[in-house]
Amino acid sequence: MADDEEFFSPDSGEDTMLRQAIEALRTGDRARARDLLTRLLKADQKNVEYWVWLSAVVETSKERLYCLKTAIQLDPQNAAAKRGLILLGALPPDDSVPPFPVNRPRRWEQQLASSREAQEKLVGWENPLTRVFIILGIAVVVIGLVFGGSLLLQKKASPAIPIIPTPPSTETRTPIPTSTVPPNLRSATPTFLGQTPLWRFLDKTYTPTPLYVITVHPVTSNSAFEAGLRFLAAKDYKNSLALFQQVETLEPSAPDVYYYIGEIYSAQGNFRAALDQYQKAINKDANFAPAFLGRALANLALNPKADVSNDLNGAISIDPHYTDAYIQRGKYLLSSNPSAAEADFRAAVENSPDSALAYLYLADAQLALGEYDVGLASAQRANQIDLTLVPVYLALARGYIATGQSDQAVSVLQTYTIYAPNDTSAYLVLGEAYNAAGQYQMAVNTLNKAVDANRRDSDAYTQRGYAYFNLQEASLAVTDFRSATAYNPSDFDAQLGLARALDLQKKPGDAYIQIEQKVSPLAKTDATKAQVYYYEAVFLEEIGDKLSLQGADNAWNKLIALPADVMPIEWRMQAYQYLNITPTYTPTLIPTIIPKYTSTTTPIFTEPSAFTPTPYPTEMSTPTVTP
Repeated sequence: MADDEEFFSPDSGEDTMLRQAIEALRTGDRARARDLLTRLLKADQKNVEYWVWLSAVVETSKERLYCLKTAIQLDPQNAAAKRGLILLGALPPDDSVPPFPVNRPRRWEQQLASSREAQEKLVGWENPLTRVFIILGIAVVVIGLVFGGSLLLQKKASPAIPIIPTPPSTETRTPIPTSTVPPNLRSATPTFLGQTPLWRFLDKTYTPTPLYVITVHPVTSNSAFEAGLRFLAAKDYKNSLALFQQVETLEPSAPDVYYYIGEIYSAQGNFRAALDQYQKAINKDANFAPAFLGRALANLALNPKADVSNDLNGAISIDPHYTDAYIQRGKYLLSSNPSAAEADFRAAVENSPDSALAYLYLADAQLALGEYDVGLASAQRANQIDLTLVPVYLALARGYIATGQSDQAVSVLQTYTIYAPNDTSAYLVLGEAYNAAGQYQMAVNTLNKAVDANRRDSDAYTQRGYAYFNLQEASLAVTDFRSATAYNPSDFDAQLGLARALDLQKKPGDAYIQIEQKVSPLAKTDATKAQVYYYEAVFLEEIGDKLSLQGADNAWNKLIALPADVMPIEWRMQAYQYLNITPTYTPTLIPTIIPKYTSTTTPIFTEPSAFTPTPYPTEMSTPTVTP
């Protein structure tokens, strides 16, 4: 950890708060230290020392990694951050990093030591310290005489009252920060326990869309109505319900009153009571769009397979500019009709250009449709609008993975898993990102959690199978691919992975049978057919008998008959070499044509929606005939 007094001046308000945070850490008050440091970071996110100190007070190792990695990004040479990352195992040991300072005197200690040395040279009355002690001694004697005399007078003037001694206070009072602290920081320091909220690291927080209110309320009920909205926003459902029920007695024909009572019941999980209130709102006003949306969502909560299209369509028909209705209808359609969902999310963005939710779900739809670049851009826009919207980090990760930016995917997923620890699906995405980044052991560690969370998740087994494959753990890879294909026989990646893992076990005959019987029937696109022909040719070459080599010749010919842009150039050149063919044209198949495929070995290609596994690291007996 950095030496605390070395990097701030005594006149800075922020530095006063930092001193307080350090003192709180030393006295064991981690909650107060964390609160002060996160307040400082809210004012200055680029201060490396704040991030380093925060790493000492957060609750989990993931948070510590996040803080220290942020510090390293801001200052790659920061020794304290490097030491912390080395201790956490995130960086390899580095002898060039200086060790933690031991018993190094701090600036104020050095100054005090110098002062004492100077004082020790003076003796008697010439020594200022001696004069101070003499004066203090005289003052104590005088005060004692005066105080003793006053006690004697009090004893004579009043009856004796027993004095109950009280233990001395051990409370340490911390000075309030000076006025130099930015005014947007709170002066109070509440006790903060648990995970550090993401918003505490940010300059700003997202302002949600205003509540949908139509009815104009008279003076007699307006105050109660507005107070009910405030309590509802604060999640004080008891007081909010009481106030809206009061308004209901004054305005029994107001539809929005029943609507908000329904919202309270929905927030409490009482969806049947909520349905009754939404219906009352519709009965009062058949053109009140929010009641139709509320009824649709309550019905979905009671039965996720319910057909609520009429209510969703009705809400939009009544109010074509109702952003929430477009978002909810898009979510309802996303799994079955992503194109229609994308249209709804685009309408939501047009109606509310500052809606982070609209951009988030638009990104989900675009990624589902294979529109990876625009999907990533939508997720980035959502993140710009609302940095505290945690699900955006998962959408960003999917976009980064799909566009080949695995390092960025790992980074945002680490943030997501800190603030959404119960979302076990994120472990699958994070494992996929580690695979793409070539961090196979990290992928295995993460995917173990995904498998533990859902023992029937074929995707988790597939991803872990590829991680084991790249770690040369052939038997473990075969086991995982068999599990994946058992749960999802139509998974092209899993079936192909099993073939490759069998070949890694030195069983090219079994691998070829797997290709012919299980993989080939699933190849519906030119990209997947290219993989089938390539690995079929490789496995037949490895078998090596006359009939197999004829089959390999046939597979290589099928491969080069496919469009050039569905495979890496290395595959085609390998086919030309085997067939002893000299191309009659200047090849234009350079890696820059297909940025997705940049490997210099033999990668595997899948459907656009699937993960592209790591290049196949096998030795192949390729003929050396010169074309």
